Amino acid sequence: MARKTLAERRSEKLDELERIKSDLARIEERAAMQIGKLAVRAGLADLDIEDEQLAKEFAAVAAKFQSRSGKKDKPASPNAASASQN
Repeated sequence: MARKTLAERRSEKLDELERIKSDLARIEERAAMQIGKLAVRAGLADLDIEDEQLAKEFAAVAAKFQSRSGKKDKPASPNAASASQN
Protein backbone atom coordinates (compact mmCIF):
# COMPACT_ATOMS: atom_id res chain seq x y z
CA MET A 1 0.00 0.00 0.00
CA ALA A 2 1.40 3.36 -1.01
CA ARG A 3 1.94 5.98 1.60
CA LYS A 4 -0.34 9.03 1.39
CA THR A 5 1.23 12.23 0.21
CA LEU A 6 1.43 15.30 2.37
CA ALA A 7 -1.21 16.95 0.19
CA GLU A 8 -3.59 14.00 0.70
CA ARG A 9 -3.07 13.93 4.47
CA ARG A 10 -3.45 17.70 4.66
CA SER A 11 -6.66 17.56 2.63
CA GLU A 12 -8.09 14.84 4.89
CA LYS A 13 -7.29 16.85 8.02
CA LEU A 14 -8.80 20.02 6.55
CA ASP A 15 -11.96 18.06 5.69
CA GLU A 16 -12.05 16.73 9.25
CA LEU A 17 -11.59 20.25 10.61
CA GLU A 18 -14.51 21.52 8.52
CA ARG A 19 -16.73 18.68 9.79
CA ILE A 20 -15.80 19.53 13.37
CA LYS A 21 -16.48 23.24 12.81
CA SER A 22 -19.86 22.35 11.34
CA ASP A 23 -20.67 20.13 14.33
CA LEU A 24 -19.67 22.91 16.72
CA ALA A 25 -21.84 25.43 14.87
CA ARG A 26 -24.79 23.02 15.04
CA ILE A 27 -24.28 22.51 18.80
CA GLU A 28 -24.09 26.26 19.39
CA GLU A 29 -27.21 26.84 17.27
CA ARG A 30 -29.17 24.31 19.35
CA ALA A 31 -28.02 25.99 22.57
CA ALA A 32 -29.00 29.40 21.19
CA MET A 33 -32.45 28.13 20.23
CA GLN A 34 -32.97 26.63 23.69
CA ILE A 35 -31.89 29.81 25.46
CA GLY A 36 -33.94 31.92 23.07
CA LYS A 37 -37.08 29.91 23.76
CA LEU A 38 -36.54 30.26 27.51
CA ALA A 39 -35.99 34.01 27.13
CA VAL A 40 -39.22 34.40 25.16
CA ARG A 41 -41.16 32.36 27.73
CA ALA A 42 -39.73 34.56 30.49
CA GLY A 43 -40.97 37.67 28.68
CA LEU A 44 -37.60 39.06 27.65
CA ALA A 45 -38.72 39.48 24.04
CA ASP A 46 -41.28 42.07 25.14
CA LEU A 47 -38.85 44.28 27.06
CA ASP A 48 -37.73 47.62 25.65
CA ILE A 49 -34.03 47.06 26.33
CA GLU A 50 -30.92 47.48 24.20
CA ASP A 51 -29.09 44.32 23.15
CA GLU A 52 -25.93 45.51 24.90
CA GLN A 53 -27.73 45.89 28.25
CA LEU A 54 -29.48 42.54 27.83
CA ALA A 55 -26.14 40.87 27.04
CA LYS A 56 -24.68 42.37 30.24
CA GLU A 57 -27.59 40.98 32.25
CA PHE A 58 -27.13 37.54 30.67
CA ALA A 59 -23.43 37.71 31.59
CA ALA A 60 -24.36 38.58 35.18
CA VAL A 61 -26.72 35.59 35.38
CA ALA A 62 -24.02 33.33 33.93
CA ALA A 63 -21.46 34.63 36.44
CA LYS A 64 -23.87 34.06 39.31
CA PHE A 65 -24.42 30.42 38.43
CA GLN A 66 -20.83 29.74 37.43
CA SER A 67 -19.64 30.90 40.83
CA ARG A 68 -22.14 28.53 42.48
CA SER A 69 -21.02 25.54 40.46
CA GLY A 70 -17.33 26.38 40.79
CA LYS A 71 -16.82 26.59 37.03
CA LYS A 72 -13.79 28.51 35.90
CA ASP A 73 -14.80 28.84 32.24
CA LYS A 74 -15.27 32.45 31.25
CA PRO A 75 -18.37 33.10 29.15
CA ALA A 76 -18.19 35.07 25.94
CA SER A 77 -18.13 38.79 26.60
CA PRO A 78 -21.36 40.74 26.17
CA ASN A 79 -19.71 42.54 23.24
CA ALA A 80 -19.10 39.19 21.52
CA ALA A 81 -22.75 38.29 22.00
CA SER A 82 -24.01 41.50 20.44
CA ALA A 83 -21.45 41.31 17.63
CA SER A 84 -22.64 37.84 16.67
CA GLN A 85 -26.21 39.15 16.36
CA ASN A 86 -25.24 41.78 13.78
